[in-house]
Parts: sequence; C-alpha cells; structure tokens
Amino acid sequence: MKNLLLAIAIIAISIPTFSQVKVRPGLRLGLNAATITNHEDSERKIGFDGAIFANIHFTRFYELQPELTYSNQGFKRRNIIYYTGNGTNEIGGGFNINYIGLSVANKFFVVPNTGLHFIVGPSIEMNVSDDSQYDDITPIDFSLFGGVGYEFQMGLGIEARFKQGLIDVRKDYYDDPNYHDDNELYNYNNKLNSVFQLNVSYKFDF
Repeated sequence: MKNLLLAIAIIAISIPTFSQVKVRPGLRLGLNAATITNHEDSERKIGFDGAIFANIHFTRFYELQPELTYSNQGFKRRNIIYYTGNGTNEIGGGFNINYIGLSVANKFFVVPNTGLHFIVGPSIEMNVSDDSQYDDITPIDFSLFGGVGYEFQMGLGIEARFKQGLIDVRKDYYDDPNYHDDNELYNYNNKLNSVFQLNVSYKFDF
C-alpha cells in the first residue's frame, strides 16, 4: 500500500513537469571565423555553418537542443612575401575542412521573462572533404562549445558561440613519433580547430 501511494505521489508531481515539455524543430544559419591553432602565419577564415535541430523545452529556464550540423572550417594563410633572384613573389592561400556532425546544446535561460540564455555543450563531427595539400586531416573531431544568445517570442533568435576542437587535425599526430618532442604524446603544439560562430535561428511552432 505504501509503495502504491508513493508511486501515485511521484506521478502526481511529474505530470505538471512533463506537461510543460514541448518539442519544436528549427533551423540555424550563420558564419564561422575559423582557424587552426599553433599554425604558422595563419589567420581566421570566414565560412558558412548551419544546422537543423529539435528544441526540447523542459522548464522556463532549461532547454535541450540536439543539432545536426554542417561547418566550413580551416584557416587562411597570411600573405608571405619573399625575395628571389627574379624578383618578388607572394604566397597566400590556406585550406578548407568541411564537417558534418552532431551537437547537443544545453540552453540556460538565467534571466526570468527574457530570451537571454547561455549555451554549452559537446559536438562530434566528421570530415567529409578538405583541400589540404600537405597533411592528411583527422577524419573525426570532438569539440566543446559555449556561447550566449537571445530569443524573441516569435521563435527568432540570435547567438554567438565559440567552439574549441580537442583532437589534433593532423591524421597521424597520435601515431607518428616524428610529430612529438621526445616522442611524447603532447608537446603543447597541438593544431586544433578554433571557431567563432555568429548565427540566426528560428524555431517553428506547429
């Protein structure tokens, strides 16, 4: 009898909570400012990023948002000028890495009755193409991201994120001892994805 009463009490408490759960699909589009850390003469390149997502509203202060993402990353090389016997030559360029992946954004609405929120979560991405001419690129990247956003009542939102990769982009970095000082796994010179993202999003209300 006690167990039955306890179960009824739990259900009674849970019903108001789960009745507030609402799932809304949406789109997110924006721009990346991406680079690769510890890469000589590199600077951030502008690329496109986007996502389709399912926003799960649990409470007034917390939403969970799984996202299927696309992100154009890489870096832009600063122009390097060197002199030869035939005159002056200029070298520029850089390269692109295109990723598709899965992110899980945790959104915390910390200011009551406003759309201001903070974002944090992990992301795992797969390299689907790149135009690097020098090194093979690691096929998988795992990253953490965080940011801030604002959502209007009609479902339109703006946000800024910073995403930091955790896996070296060089494919053989963890296997080839030539990449490491004294054959150690880490030599404080990891080449990692580093991306600033500015996005506009919209949640549909069907």
